[in-house]
Amino acid sequence: MPDGREVERLRVLVARCEADAGAVAAAKADGDAMAARIGGDEALRWRIACLRALIEAPPDADAVHEAYGELLDRYRDDAQAMTKLRLLGDEIRRGERDGSLPRVMVARSARKRPNTASET
Repeated sequence: MPDGREVERLRVLVARCEADAGAVAAAKADGDAMAARIGGDEALRWRIACLRALIEAPPDADAVHEAYGELLDRYRDDAQAMTKLRLLGDEIRRGERDGSLPRVMVARSARKRPNTASET
C-alpha cells in the first residue's frame, strides 16, 4: 500500500500540472517515479497531464502519438482508463485536422499478415 503522504504529494503535483501544463517538464522525473510506485487513478491522472503537456507543446512530430500509444498499451485492460484515453485520442485527431498537431503514422507493432498467395 502506498504511503498516504506520497499519494497526497502526487495529487498536489497532478493538480498543479493539470492547471499549468508547463509545470510538467520540471516535475516529470519525480511525477513518473511516484506514479510508478502509487499506481491507480492518481498515476493515470499524472500520465494524462503529461500527455496534455505534450499536446500543448509537442517537442517533435512523433511525441504525442508515441506517448498516447504507450498509454493505450499500458491501460488496454482497464475499461475506465480507456474511456478517458479515447477522449484524448479524439482531441489528438481534432488537433491533426485543424493543424495544431502534426499528422503522423505510427507503427505500433508488427502484425502477422495472412498468407493469401500460394507459393509454388
